[in-house]
Amino acid sequence: MERNAPSHEADLSAQEATSQQGARLPRPDEDHRWAPSARRTSPSRPKEAHGLTSDRGHNSPRLVMLSKPEDFAALQGEGIVRSHPLLVVRIRRTGLEETRFGLSTGRKLGGAVVRNRVRRRLRQALRVMAPSLQPGWDVLIIARSPVIGADFQTLAGALHNLLRRGGVLGGRTVT
Repeated sequence: MERNAPSHEADLSAQEATSQQGARLPRPDEDHRWAPSARRTSPSRPKEAHGLTSDRGHNSPRLVMLSKPEDFAALQGEGIVRSHPLLVVRIRRTGLEETRFGLSTGRKLGGAVVRNRVRRRLRQALRVMAPSLQPGWDVLIIARSPVIGADFQTLAGALHNLLRRGGVLGGRTVT
């Protein structure tokens, strides 16, 4: 049984067609449905990215964080303890050129989102105080449950007070 090809189909050659001179493909952003006068121009993009804070990047001081378990253990064994209803600070004198910080946010504070938020707020408060920090200290900051509801000014004030009392801020040294 022979099958007839529909009239709208044509037999095509298996040979490759030669390219035509001046063939033009439309650009990806070109839209043929609209008249040239009705096309919208794409909005110009800003030259640099806009961040959430203006003091981030090259200008913000870098904090040196404690990361080794033996550094945390040394703070537990020796040093000065200062407390506030929001925070507890353990401070130990070292012979290093920088002041190092450790942050402790226990599970009693809440889930990971809450604990991470508390750590971000503490780091930001430390960055604000960075120019007045004395070198040569290890500081462990332990967050207490009321820190969750405290505003940033209260948190920064409590941390400033504890670090000043411990001798990390200013010139006062406590032994």
